Amino acid sequence: MTYTLAMAVDQGIEIAEDGVAEVSMTKARASLTALIREVAWGKKTGAFKERGERTAYLVTPEFYKQALDDRARLESLET
Repeated sequence: MTYTLAMAVDQGIEIAEDGVAEVSMTKARASLTALIREVAWGKKTGAFKERGERTAYLVTPEFYKQALDDRARLESLET
């Protein structure tokens, strides 16, 4: 089965203007698999929203590793 963005939209996931795939906390349980696929396969960042505000992000392992590497590099420059 091929996964498409239309499947994500059917699960309550909206793509924000900045390209982040968003899902409200009330729809998160039903949409979690679709959001993870959107992030993993679509290489998008995902976000959970509560009361219209982003409260947490879902990123690819590569993005997370790069963020850790960037943080370590910045911290080494500060000392």
